[in-house]
Amino acid sequence: MLQLRLLLLASLLAVTPPALALSGSENVSSGCATLEFMAKMVSLNTMLPGDFDNVEEMLELEAELAELNTLVCQPAILTGFTRGNSYYSNGYVVSEDLYHDPWYFPNGQLFFAQPGEDTTIYYPNGRIMSYHWMHGDGVLFWPNGTLATDYFRAFDVTWYYPDGNIITFESGYKGGRWFYPFQRLDGAVGQEVISSNWGSEDENFTFLNFRADGSAFTTRERIRRKLIFDDIDLLDVPGVMLLITRMYQLSDSAKQFAPADVNITGAPF
Repeated sequence: MLQLRLLLLASLLAVTPPALALSGSENVSSGCATLEFMAKMVSLNTMLPGDFDNVEEMLELEAELAELNTLVCQPAILTGFTRGNSYYSNGYVVSEDLYHDPWYFPNGQLFFAQPGEDTTIYYPNGRIMSYHWMHGDGVLFWPNGTLATDYFRAFDVTWYYPDGNIITFESGYKGGRWFYPFQRLDGAVGQEVISSNWGSEDENFTFLNFRADGSAFTTRERIRRKLIFDDIDLLDVPGVMLLITRMYQLSDSAKQFAPADVNITGAPF
């Protein structure tokens, strides 16, 4: 099984740029998958611990992503007119050509130079999400600028919360340990195990709840059949984290970008 996983990972990372080249609406699908993943990162950065976070800024980022998502990713038909003549409510252009040209956020910030290409990806606040998103083997950052992981599509890499604490040591292996950072009574931050065998049926885990005032509390829950993942699903750590933190919550903007199966279908890797 391990050899099969490593072979799959090698095939993902070994694909050459020409083989990855997309065209037309496929580029748009790739760009929208990137937007979906970014929305997960922004939502988590809003909710999860991060001493340097600006909550108002994070909520503004969500609004920027939502407007781009509404104009480009939600329409079932992308007409020849809207493909290159789509504008935000404030007058900024989305893209001169959604198929092949740069995409911009409502504040004028560049999203990426071209959809479906190995290019630097920017958040609406100007910080970089990834220098080499297409290859999937580059460093990934949270919207607050802190490190999320060293290698996005690797099975055995560590993922970090926006405050630098560890989420999991093995992002792509079912049965691994997942952590959440909690404030200790002495004022320091300790790591509590969310689950010792994450992804296995009937496994108990610590579920993070939120009160109306935004404060958090935890309960012990049991993984039901719908939360059983394969190793590829677990690679989408932000998607899994959204399920952990939001699966019993009221509908909100985060769910718009978080499919139930946590896959990032169509993303460029």
